[in-house]
Amino acid sequence: MDHTTRIALLIDADNVSVDVLREVIHRLQASGDRLQHRRAYGSVQKAGEFAEVCRDHAIRFLPSTFAGPNATDIAMAIDAIELVLRQPVDEVVIVSSDMDYSPLIVRLRELGCRVTGYGQQGKSGRDIGRDYECVYDQFSVIGPAKPRAAVKRAPAAEVRADEPVAPASPRAKAPRAPRAPKGQKLAAAVAVPEVAVAVAIPVPRPAVIPAAPVPQAAAPARSRTRRAAAKAAAPVPAPAATTLPAAVEAVLEACPGLRGGALVRLNGVAKALRDGGLLSQSGRTTSLFKKLESHFELVPADKPESVRFLGA
Repeated sequence: MDHTTRIALLIDADNVSVDVLREVIHRLQASGDRLQHRRAYGSVQKAGEFAEVCRDHAIRFLPSTFAGPNATDIAMAIDAIELVLRQPVDEVVIVSSDMDYSPLIVRLRELGCRVTGYGQQGKSGRDIGRDYECVYDQFSVIGPAKPRAAVKRAPAAEVRADEPVAPASPRAKAPRAPRAPKGQKLAAAVAVPEVAVAVAIPVPRPAVIPAAPVPQAAAPARSRTRRAAAKAAAPVPAPAATTLPAAVEAVLEACPGLRGGALVRLNGVAKALRDGGLLSQSGRTTSLFKKLESHFELVPADKPESVRFLGA
C-alpha cells in the first residue's frame, strides 16, 4: 500500500527567487513524497527568468497577462481550491513570501488539506510566529545561496633529511666571507678549486680621527625633512559615507527586502509600510514612492505592480 504524500506544489514566482525555488524542490524530493502537481505563477517577465528551473523539474509556468498587482495571487488561489476539490491531494505547498494568501490557507485546511509554506529571507515578515505559523501548518524561511568556499592552497613541500637536496641555481649568491676579528683585516684570499680560503693578517689599529662638528645651519633643514616625512606618514581620513534621507531609511527599515535592489510586489510593501506606521489605511503606495522617485523605481511605470530600490 502506497503511503507517500501527494503534494500540489504552487509557486508565486513574483515573490521568491530561482535559488529559493531550487532549494524547496531539493527538500521535497529528499523527503520521498510525490509531487503530483507542479505549477508556477507570475508575470510574463518572470516566465523567462524561471524557464530553466521549470524545464529541469517539469513545472508548468502559467504567466499572468491581466493587469493589476493581485492577478497572480488570484489565479493561484483559484487553482489551489480547484485541485483540492477535484483531485486527491494530501498537502499543498505554497512557495511565496506574501501574507495575502492567509484566507486561502485557512480554507484549504478546512477542506482537510495540510498546507506548508516556504518564504524567502528578507521578503517574509519579521514576526514569523505571529504572521505565518498561525495559518500555515508549517512555514520555513530560506536564505540566499551560500558562496562557494575558497580553494585552499597546498602546503609547502617539506624536505626530509634522508632525501637528496637539489643543486643550487648557478645565479645563487656565494656565501659571505667571515669577518676578521677586531683590529685585523682580511689581507688576501687564496683561490683553490671550488673553495675560497681567507687568510687573516694582523695589522695595527688606525688612529681615530674625530669627526668635524656639524654646522648649525644644517639643523633647520633636518627638522623640515622630519616634518615632511611625518606629514606624509599621517593617515588620510576616509571619505564620509553617503547618508540617505530619513524617509528613505524608514521605508528600507520597514521593508528590508528592498535593500538588495530586487523587485518587490507592491501589495507586500504596502502591508509592511502600514504595519510600520509609514502609510495610512487609505494611503496609496504609489504616491509615497513617487515622492521618493530619486531612490525608488515603480515597475511598470504606467500600471505599477512592483518597486525597486535604486540606491543612494
